[in-house]
Amino acid sequence: MMAFVITLLIFLIVVAVLLWVRTPHYFMGQADVIALLKKVLVGQASENEWAIFLSTSFRHCPPLEPIRDACAAIDEKEYLGHTRAGFLFSETGLAQLRAILQQVEALDLESGEH
Repeated sequence: MMAFVITLLIFLIVVAVLLWVRTPHYFMGQADVIALLKKVLVGQASENEWAIFLSTSFRHCPPLEPIRDACAAIDEKEYLGHTRAGFLFSETGLAQLRAILQQVEALDLESGEH
């Protein structure tokens, strides 16, 4: 009986800890998107940073979702992967991303985040 009580107690403690500790969530805001696009345009962004951005959900900031969708469309046509010069995109893709950067900078989000 004592073994059952101890096992039950340990189980309840583990469940309580799992409920108390939440999975960390990474939220990109307007400033993060601007910083990433600037890094891409100067050839300093990694393929991993770009992939994380494309797979990020912007449910917390709906105005950024069409921006991510537009970047995904550019990615499908103009993505080169990491080149010797460090650029992930063709010249056409970089030009399109410059226009996207201007759109993101022009967004009027409260205190830079939404």
